[in-house]
Amino acid sequence: MTSASKLHLDLTCLTHAGIGDAGVSEADLDQLAERARDAVAITRKKRAQGAVGCFDLPDDTQVARQALDYAAALPAEIDTMVVLGIGGSSLGPHALYSALSRPLDPHLARAPGMPRRLFFPDNIDPVTVSALLDLLPAEKTLFNVVTKSGGTAETAAQFMVVFDRLERALGAERMKQHLVVTTDPDQGILRQVAIEQGLTRFPIPANVGGRFSVLSAVGLLPAAVAGLDVMGLLDGARHMRDRVIGPDRDDLRTNPALLLASLLYLHHMRRGRPMTVMMSYVDALFDTADWFRQLWAESLGKALDVAGNTVNVGPTPIAARGATDQHSQLQLYAEGPDDKVFLFLGARERGVEITLPASRISSAAAYSYLVDRGMGELLDAELRGTRASLTGRQRPNAAITAERVDAHALGELFMLLEAATAFAGPLYGIDPYDQPGVEEAKRLAYGALGRDGYAEDAAKLAAMPSPDPRYVF
Repeated sequence: MTSASKLHLDLTCLTHAGIGDAGVSEADLDQLAERARDAVAITRKKRAQGAVGCFDLPDDTQVARQALDYAAALPAEIDTMVVLGIGGSSLGPHALYSALSRPLDPHLARAPGMPRRLFFPDNIDPVTVSALLDLLPAEKTLFNVVTKSGGTAETAAQFMVVFDRLERALGAERMKQHLVVTTDPDQGILRQVAIEQGLTRFPIPANVGGRFSVLSAVGLLPAAVAGLDVMGLLDGARHMRDRVIGPDRDDLRTNPALLLASLLYLHHMRRGRPMTVMMSYVDALFDTADWFRQLWAESLGKALDVAGNTVNVGPTPIAARGATDQHSQLQLYAEGPDDKVFLFLGARERGVEITLPASRISSAAAYSYLVDRGMGELLDAELRGTRASLTGRQRPNAAITAERVDAHALGELFMLLEAATAFAGPLYGIDPYDQPGVEEAKRLAYGALGRDGYAEDAAKLAAMPSPDPRYVF
C-alpha cells in the first residue's frame, strides 16, 4: 500500500509463502492472471457505461455537502435519528455509525453539544419496533426512510406506522421536520409520497445497488446527522478506488482488491474452502463484518452464470468477533473441517486504553502477568495468538489492519471490499450486481399477503408440502 493509505493488508498466510502447500501458489496466480485482468476490465467497462455507479460515489461531494447542510439545519431538540430500512439500506449506515461513533448508552438522553444518536431497527419484529417507538419522543426524533425502489414491504410497513404516529403526535405540518426520505431520484412509490407530503428527499443513484450504497446518501446522511467525518470517508474511498480500478491497475500482484478476490476465489474453487470468516478484533468494526456478509453473499451466490448456465455457485461469509468467538467458534475453526478462509480485522491504535492495575488480593498473584498491560494490548495479543494457531495448522488467513479506525481508513475498507466483490463476480462467471433469489422470496411474500398481481406466487405457497405426521411433534 502507499504511504497515504491508512489501511494495510497482509495476505501472506493465504499463500505458499505463509502456509506451504495449503496456500495458493505462484503458479496458481499465474494461471489466473489473465482472467483477473479481464475482471478489472469488465468492472471498468461497466463503470464507464454507467451501469455500475458505486465507484463514482467518492467523487459526489455535492450530496455530502447537502447532507451536512441538512444536519446543521435540524431543530436543536432533535437528538435522535431512526433509519428505517433493511438490508443494504441499514447494514451499511449501521456499520459506518458503529465504526466512527463513540459507544454510548443508547437509552441515555443526549446532552447539549453531544452528537445525535442513531438507531437501526432493520427488521420488522413488532416487539422490537414497538419498544423503540415507545422509547423515543416524537418531537425529539427524526425518521429517515430508506428504500431505493420505494416498494420494499418491510420499510413500507415501518413508514406507515411512523407516519401515523408522527401525524397524531405532531400534526401534518410539524411532522415534516421529523421525516426525511432517501430513495430513487426519479421514480418509485416512496418518491411520489414524499413529493405529495412535502418531505425532504435524498437520492440513491439508479446505478447503485443497495449493498453497494454505503457511500451514497444512504450512508452519508445518517453519518452527517451523527456528526461524523463524511468528507474523510469519501477521501479514503477515493484513495482506494483509484488504487484498485484506476489506469494500470490490472496486475493482481499489485492490486490489493484484485489479489484478495483472486486468493479467496482460488481457495474456494481450487482448495475446497467455500466459507469466508471475517473476524473483527475491534468492536467498532464488527458491524462492518456484518455488512460484508450481505455484500459477499448476495453478490456472489447465484444459480446462473452470465451465459445462462446453471452453476449454483457462491462462497458463504461468516461474521465473527474476537476475542468473544475464540470461546465459541475457534475450536471448530482450528480443528474442524478445513473449509474456511479467515480475514482478521484489527487496528494499530485504538485511541483509548485501559491499563490493568495491580491487585491487592493476595490470591490473585497469578494475574500478575497482566499488571500494567493494556486491555487493548491483551486483545491484540489474542489476535496474534489466534492467527499463529491457525497458521500453524495451515488454515488460510489474512490481516486487514487500520492504522486507526477513522473515516479515511473506513472509506478505504468499504471500497476495498466492494471492489474485491466486483472483481470476484467475473472470476466466478456471474453477475455480482443482481439478486434474483431475493426477488423470488419477495414475490412469494407478496402472494402470501394477497397483493394484487401476485396470484401465481400465492399458488406456489399453496403447493408447499403439508406437514407429515411422522415429523411433526
